[in-house]
Amino acid sequence: MEYLMTYGWAILVIITVIAVLFYIGVLNPKNLTPTSCTFPSGMSCASYKLTASNSQLNLTIGHATGRKIRIIGVNCTQQTLTIAPTLAAVDVNISTGESKNISNIQCYDTAGAALGAGRVGDVMKLYLWMNSTDQDSVPQHNRTTIGSIQARYE
Repeated sequence: MEYLMTYGWAILVIITVIAVLFYIGVLNPKNLTPTSCTFPSGMSCASYKLTASNSQLNLTIGHATGRKIRIIGVNCTQQTLTIAPTLAAVDVNISTGESKNISNIQCYDTAGAALGAGRVGDVMKLYLWMNSTDQDSVPQHNRTTIGSIQARYE
């Protein structure tokens, strides 16, 4: 009987510790989901923040393509599409090796409606569409770049 009581108390302590770890969020699966920002070769994502109050994305983008580019349109969607969505007009010039911030990019759901407020800590997978032109070439070539972002609401 004493043997069973000792093991019973030990198991109860272990279950209590695991429950406390879940309660304080250490073992919460949402906290274990990694965040990432991936773009094709030559483009980089220096930093990103997804605002919980309005689901807008703030992004610091850089590039190393060997030429100056001008970003003229961006869109943030929940799904990858076969055709480019309507892009919001921006005007950001980036020299090679430089990073610039693009603020308040509105993100849209799969139906095309603007995403509402999110819950702080939740992770959202998004696709960022960017239209850019090469400033150093004549004629200037338009390019569409698609990146994926897995960001946590802040």
